[in-house]
Amino acid sequence: MKKLFTIISAILVVVSCGATQQEYDSLMAKNSQLEAEVLNLKQVVESLKQVVENYENTPDRLYSGVAELIANKDIEGLTALCAKFEKYHPASIECQKAKSALQMLIDEKDAREKAEKAKRMQAVNKLKKEYDDVSGCTWYYNPYFTHYNNENLTSLYIGQKGTNIWLRLKMSYEGDDWIFFENAYLSYDGNTRTIPFNEYDDKKSDIGYGRVWEWIDVAVADTLLSYLKDMVNGKTLKMRLSGKYTETRTLTENERKALQDVLLAYDVLKNGK
Repeated sequence: MKKLFTIISAILVVVSCGATQQEYDSLMAKNSQLEAEVLNLKQVVESLKQVVENYENTPDRLYSGVAELIANKDIEGLTALCAKFEKYHPASIECQKAKSALQMLIDEKDAREKAEKAKRMQAVNKLKKEYDDVSGCTWYYNPYFTHYNNENLTSLYIGQKGTNIWLRLKMSYEGDDWIFFENAYLSYDGNTRTIPFNEYDDKKSDIGYGRVWEWIDVAVADTLLSYLKDMVNGKTLKMRLSGKYTETRTLTENERKALQDVLLAYDVLKNGK
């Protein structure tokens, strides 16, 4: 390239100084010769690059990375590797083995997704389903227990009418004396959230057999839904109803699992399989 630059400079000098036609033709011939040499050099470089590329992509070298890709279940990486095999060694045994490994990973992924879909649908199917032909609503309840108002429980249930799907939270207290609660809380591992409710619309109370019952039944907003999803994976889950007196209790594992199942079923109904 440096030599070519020198000749070009010389041509410019010759032209500017009014050189003879013979001198000009001679320089142009040398320039053409150098251009040909440069082109030949580029071809040699490309040929060497191809040799190196072919060496780096021999069947055994390419296949050496297959085991790691399989272990990492890296479908994308193995797909790219199979594309290289198709380019360089489509008829090799290693190419066929790599393709078989890729198909195995794809089949495993499909099986996992199918199992996950079945599990998600099972969460809906195992809930107790009740249809109210007057309101046109279908209600989905926990299968482990019925949340009666005269029990100390926390639960979730789902309502559906047409394409509208909603989630509700129920928290109840039963005891031998009123607590007249005005505030409700859920807590897990020190993370506490106030459960907003309307004292007149969402809260109810009753009495019977010498016992008193107080409970709330509230709609679950998106912010509360996010909290509940985190809460059910906590170590210790608690509920508290507080007013004139305070009642705090730790949720049972049965309640936790019930909350998890209803949340999963709600997600399936709301967002599809």
